[in-house]
Amino acid sequence: MKKSLKLSFITSAIFLMSVTITNAQTGGVNFSMQVQEIQIQKNDEANPCITAREYELIENRCAANIILLNINKRQKRQLSTTSLNWPLKTAPGFTDCSYYFIGAYVDQNSASGVFKDWNCGTRSYDGHGGTDIGIWPFPFNKVDSNSVKVIAAAAGTIIDKHDGEFDRNCVGVGSGLKANYLIIQHADGSLALYWHMKKNSITSKTIGQTVVVGEQIGVVASSGSSSGPHLHFEVWAGSTASTRIDPYYGSCNLLNASSWWTSQKPASEPAILKASVHITDYIPKPCPKSDTTNESTFYALPFNGPGMPTDYAKFFVFLRDVSSGTSVDMKILNPNGTTYNSWNYTFTGTFNVCYAGWSKHLPIVPGVCTFQATYNGVTCSQNFTISTNTGISGYYNLTDVVIYPNPATDNLIIETHQKAKIEILNTAGQIIKAIHTAEKQIRIDISDLSCGVYLIKVKTDKGIAVKEFIKE
Repeated sequence: MKKSLKLSFITSAIFLMSVTITNAQTGGVNFSMQVQEIQIQKNDEANPCITAREYELIENRCAANIILLNINKRQKRQLSTTSLNWPLKTAPGFTDCSYYFIGAYVDQNSASGVFKDWNCGTRSYDGHGGTDIGIWPFPFNKVDSNSVKVIAAAAGTIIDKHDGEFDRNCVGVGSGLKANYLIIQHADGSLALYWHMKKNSITSKTIGQTVVVGEQIGVVASSGSSSGPHLHFEVWAGSTASTRIDPYYGSCNLLNASSWWTSQKPASEPAILKASVHITDYIPKPCPKSDTTNESTFYALPFNGPGMPTDYAKFFVFLRDVSSGTSVDMKILNPNGTTYNSWNYTFTGTFNVCYAGWSKHLPIVPGVCTFQATYNGVTCSQNFTISTNTGISGYYNLTDVVIYPNPATDNLIIETHQKAKIEILNTAGQIIKAIHTAEKQIRIDISDLSCGVYLIKVKTDKGIAVKEFIKE
């Protein structure tokens, strides 16, 4: 039996300290910072994505289905290996700059108690058989909104599938929980395993039907032996786990002699996943809860966010593969493109994923402003609207009605900035509550609502805005 060797990945949260520094440009106050590490549990040897028993079961199921479908005799074997595309894509309307990070690669070292990835690094765990692609930031929020789709990396025939399992697991192998999954056999006889998908998201196609490359086959979630939303993507050259390959090729890949990717991504991809503006602190929640993002793209001055000085907001960046000594540069741009404020931060640690946040004074000129952050030579931006009592009313955007907290438990606060009719609807479109208000801000008691997803419809004389919120 292999010795249990746990591997946890570290994410860093950069919090704000109340040290006053005068900003010559804005006359406002900025805050110094402190780094705090938060340990997030990931799958490891003690809690593998797929257990030895599950491997045995799916091998037997696939073998039986291949015989039943007569696939091997119908397929013409190819000399070249299957070429794989990236197995994820984002939903229409997705606006973050990116959405994923690699939690673990295939373990290339067969010895017990040690592990090594294809690039001779240690981004794996003992005995891991696939590539774990995590989604971030706000992972369960992305699950709630079906933001990240699983797609077929190559064309082929469905030879096994399973659906209907709970998809917000945070536990490991000891639970005995089953995953929602799909297995596709390619024209050369190789198999691709797609694991941990969302309940009832698996393609309606049946075993024996074919899929084309890029076809949606599910949604990323956390079903089965999973400690958070991610896709476990695994490839076999044949019909058993003993034929496993690593689609990535590097100097420490002992399983295959070349890359199976159409375009192989580098071992490290330093990037900003998201740059965003928030009415107050972003509140990460433990698995399996959705995060309270407190994100907004509309600010009516004077603005008072919860716990914030007047006309201040929080500006956050979310990054992956951060190296110590590298810097991220931030700017807040006025509507005309000139710089309202700028600053930078140099990281003193190395992180798989991390986020950083600052309190900054909002621009005072009404219009569409921009928060932009640059890291590793790439800029990620978020537009946000400033409105003032004397500003141009045309800048008001009903799509930016402020709703917080989201998710909410007992009370929901809605800022409409004008007279409005507010309706809460369920996902079937039925009106649950209706309120007329002339207040700029209204607090609604939702303690009597069942947990789930709801819609807020705000009607004013300027139009209608519809937003989604989650009741916990």
